Amino acid sequence: MQAIQKTGLKDRERCDLCGGARFQFLFSKSSEGGQEFGIYRCQDCSLVQTLPRPDDEELKKCYGEQYFSRRTERGYDNYMSAAMRKQLQKVWLMNLKDVEFLDFEDQRFRQEERRALDVGCAGGFFVEFLESRGWQAEGIELSESVAAAGIREMGLRIHIQDFLQFQPESPYDLITLWASIEHLRSPSEAMKKISSMLKPGGMLILSTCRWGALSKVQGPSWRFLNVPEHLFYFSTNTMEKLARRHGLQAQKRITYGSGFTAFEGMGVGYRLMKSVADRTVKLLGQGDMMVYSFKKTNVHSL
Repeated sequence: MQAIQKTGLKDRERCDLCGGARFQFLFSKSSEGGQEFGIYRCQDCSLVQTLPRPDDEELKKCYGEQYFSRRTERGYDNYMSAAMRKQLQKVWLMNLKDVEFLDFEDQRFRQEERRALDVGCAGGFFVEFLESRGWQAEGIELSESVAAAGIREMGLRIHIQDFLQFQPESPYDLITLWASIEHLRSPSEAMKKISSMLKPGGMLILSTCRWGALSKVQGPSWRFLNVPEHLFYFSTNTMEKLARRHGLQAQKRITYGSGFTAFEGMGVGYRLMKSVADRTVKLLGQGDMMVYSFKKTNVHSL
């Protein structure tokens, strides 16, 4: 592996998880605009991250209206469509069952008030999903265009602002981040804030792409290597270390996703290969997506 000087990384760069400054260069990847970014592994804690980290203005350009309306490897094809809503709900139901959310939900239904927040909620489909199940649900989203659609078309309560600047009215029973934490400028600050916003015994459900066997083999061609939007690539070890530091104990964890991407017009042979591969990686815990449920314990450990 090459030294840190491969892409002229500046001394100011620090690992978000451990604060270290010793990085191992893995490879580079170009953004949609042609700018090259390095993918580095922290030599102290092993967290993989995109460096140099883009500034706020650079990131803001990534999440314009086109991100949710024009299909690319970095965006969605008409995010607000009925087809996308149906697809997302299918995945959520599978994931929620796998991480034993339904048992937690039954317990919280004994309470008079059940508050939930979805971080990075886009147009608010999961906020709407929770509302339909009796939750007092809110969302928070940085992209004004897609959040405004959820507010206007579904009457949802969505806060359009940076999550780290958000001040809630009262604590939550449930906080969710569906494929969001890898986009945040500081997962450590986000996890600290999440812990402070959860009620004792509250649940965090989090999904993100997983740095593991598939990503290491595929390298720059890995399907989730979207730069600079994806700033961090967690393994199960680095994710659990981050959560424990802020009093969040892992309850259940699953991985899924073999790299076979569904598309319109898939042939029978491709469908069969995808089905077998998806089942295999999930059984072996080697999928390139992972979903966690965490419980707030108030016990912090480094």
